[in-house]
Amino acid sequence: MRKVLLTLAALAGLGLAGGAAVVFLGLYNVSAQSGHLPGVAWVLHTTFRNAVELRAMPPDEVPDLFSPDLVALGARHYATACAPCHSVPGEARTATIRSMVPEPPRIEEAVAEWQPNELHWIVYNGVKMSGMPAWPAVTREEEVWPVVAYLAAIKEGLTVEEQQALTAPGEAPEGSPPGAAYCSGCHALIDSGVPRLDIHEAPFLLHTLSEYRDGIRQSGIMQQAASRFSPAQLEELAAFYAAMEPTGPASAPPEAGAQLAARGTGDVPACTACHGPGASEARGDFPALAGQDEAFLVTQLRLWRSGERGGSELMTQAAEDLDDAEIEALAAWYAALPPAKGPEAE
Repeated sequence: MRKVLLTLAALAGLGLAGGAAVVFLGLYNVSAQSGHLPGVAWVLHTTFRNAVELRAMPPDEVPDLFSPDLVALGARHYATACAPCHSVPGEARTATIRSMVPEPPRIEEAVAEWQPNELHWIVYNGVKMSGMPAWPAVTREEEVWPVVAYLAAIKEGLTVEEQQALTAPGEAPEGSPPGAAYCSGCHALIDSGVPRLDIHEAPFLLHTLSEYRDGIRQSGIMQQAASRFSPAQLEELAAFYAAMEPTGPASAPPEAGAQLAARGTGDVPACTACHGPGASEARGDFPALAGQDEAFLVTQLRLWRSGERGGSELMTQAAEDLDDAEIEALAAWYAALPPAKGPEAE
């Protein structure tokens, strides 16, 4: 028995010595030109697949992914965040990307063997030792679904023409600052789930964009978008959208939403006290909500309620006692109001 133990100890010592030599003497060649040793790629891919299958949410928790607006939002985010490595239907990748080890698969190949619940896990968590990053905003797991919706559309056979239509640049007036067409691609062309910008004042817009750019405010989509611009460019964009005259027909606001918006407590003021409609809309530190996108408001209130969105204890308090029906009533009421900002909204 003693001999066996000594033999095992000697083998363990040799293993440690060999490992130390590889690490500290640089014996393992990390060059991407040489690729992996035989069998290593299989081990890594098999581990990857099994890890995703173990941790992905149940398939019945996947939401409806067939909304055109959801697909369009995912396509536009993918175009700047993911396409450089995986490309898009109808476009080739650069030679530099094709030289990566492992080489990122074209997106048509990458999605072929995965289900939506698994794609959500991959996009949100990223993959170690592959160059695949995690979602930039760890608290915004729900934001991944537009990308998954777009990937599901690719899996269903998205055509080159459909791809080009999804990512066509938005329209911006002559003389608009650089990047306005990029921003308008989502904020003007997508009908639901994306906030409109023309109802806000410049200080609020600039503060929000700057916080996205600096990673203070969480949104994987907006952090990516804002990081493409310098502080000076963000200031120009904020001034550009604030100068727009908000337009849009108003429908009859539901009475239940009006009652909720005017309701306050000793600790939490009424929604209208900060967000209007009324004189408070002239303040740049609170966003105006009249005419804002209904689906966007529902999402934000639910995030405040669950604590997934931070930055304002007051908003967390305001939302935590709202049930789904109340959130939907509030969102519907604000969305139906005629959009206005500044002193004319009083």
